[in-house]
Amino acid sequence: MVQRQCQNMNHRRLDAPVAFCPDCGEVVNAGIPAKNCSDETHAKRRKGRSHYCIDCGKQLISDR
Repeated sequence: MVQRQCQNMNHRRLDAPVAFCPDCGEVVNAGIPAKNCSDETHAKRRKGRSHYCIDCGKQLISDR
């Protein structure tokens, strides 16, 4: 199985401003603690077309 490398620039930053990547869900800044998000917060993230929540890492869109 060939694994696609995420192209999100947060992976290349030493101090990413978010805890999780919105494209692949991987941790990009372990120094930011994961939050407990509400359904409302996740709805806003989905509207912004994030596949994963940047605060908790939960998958929001599963069209891949």
